[in-house]
Amino acid sequence: MFGNNTKSIFFTTAVIYLFLTVLNVTIFIIMVFENQLDLIAKNAILSSQHTASSLKYRIDNIVNNTGLLNSSNINLILKEATTLNIHNLTLYTEGGKIFVEVVENNITGRESADMDELRLINMAITRQGFEDKLFYHDVDKDNRKIMLFIPFVFETENIGVAGIELYMSGVDKQMGYLYRQCVIIGVLVAVVHILFAFLFIKMIILPIKKINEATKSIAKGDLDIRVPKFGTNEFGQLASSFNEMSVALKRMSNEAKESNPLTGLPGNISIANYINKNLNENQKICVLYCDLDNFKAYNDKYGFTRGDDALLYTRDCLLSVSKRRDVNNVFVGHEGGDDFVMVCPYEYWEIIAKALITTFDRGIYQFYNNSDAKNGYIDSVNRMGVRQRFPIMSVSVAVVTNLNRPFRRHAEIIQVAAEVKSYVKTIDGSCYAIDRRTGSGKPARIKNKSMQSKMT
Repeated sequence: MFGNNTKSIFFTTAVIYLFLTVLNVTIFIIMVFENQLDLIAKNAILSSQHTASSLKYRIDNIVNNTGLLNSSNINLILKEATTLNIHNLTLYTEGGKIFVEVVENNITGRESADMDELRLINMAITRQGFEDKLFYHDVDKDNRKIMLFIPFVFETENIGVAGIELYMSGVDKQMGYLYRQCVIIGVLVAVVHILFAFLFIKMIILPIKKINEATKSIAKGDLDIRVPKFGTNEFGQLASSFNEMSVALKRMSNEAKESNPLTGLPGNISIANYINKNLNENQKICVLYCDLDNFKAYNDKYGFTRGDDALLYTRDCLLSVSKRRDVNNVFVGHEGGDDFVMVCPYEYWEIIAKALITTFDRGIYQFYNNSDAKNGYIDSVNRMGVRQRFPIMSVSVAVVTNLNRPFRRHAEIIQVAAEVKSYVKTIDGSCYAIDRRTGSGKPARIKNKSMQSKMT
């Protein structure tokens, strides 16, 4: 998905997720298998204990009639065992002597128990005496057999033990069912993990991939790229922010070209060429640098789209003033952002500055909601990240003229204009100021100013 880079987030996530899936499926199947295997063994033991209980009841009835364990009673016991489907039976004394041993319905010739059998006989007798157990069992899971040792009393005080061996019937069938059950469960768990992986890729990996591709395109200069929205979650918000960033980059890129793409006004190059042309022709001009106050705070609260509307409104105000009947030969340009420029013959500068402030202040409230317009301010965050109140947008006009001091090129006017602008922006509301100093060299502090402030 991200090429051949094995260190990509997709590859790393896929490896980790595959490992976790295999681990989860394995652990789950083992737990189910062991649990079901225990249940199968317990069911077999319960069944065998039921058979052993029946045999003990019958042995007690046979022995209690005479109190003896003679050949007649032994034959009766063997007969009862056959009816209970018991084919392996051994009758022991407490000391391990064998009365009779039947293996698959055939009598063997053994006379005494081995050490393992003697241990089990003692366990059965002990448990009956101290734990009140009817019998003792031992399970051989490998051979699927259950050995039960049933104590009984004969000749009043003597203790005998009947050892029987039962097979776990139906275990193979149940194990086959268990294997199929584990396979089905494993498949279901794997399917659930696959579905989760699909959702994870769709909701996280794919958005990251799209944003990564868009970032690479922007790095190559394609500022028209857009990222599709991914809903309203954090990735959707990130996509929206990314698209706004792309729009902002596109706008900033275009602002450096011949004309501004938003307002359609001449850009930096045209502005510089026009001013230099007038200076070279010794025309007495005024350059009005118009800057919006509190525009960034407005942009942060209302968004780029509403901010663009405010910039278009400012453009319309400048164009409207430039077309007044009492002025002529007025040039309007847009340096970028909220910085506009007007160039006019010296005699018209104050008419234009006053008209611009009046026009701008009259209509700027339309770009605020009723609450902000009524309050006369908005709540936003400053450049330091601190929330504060910002007044309604106003326009500051810094005026520079070559009437009293020689300027050779556009860059020198910009240097003076920056100082005038810094002063104007310290005054609340819309206002203007002109630099009336004479001489050349580095600008000094403004001493002679013409200012006017208007708020509507």
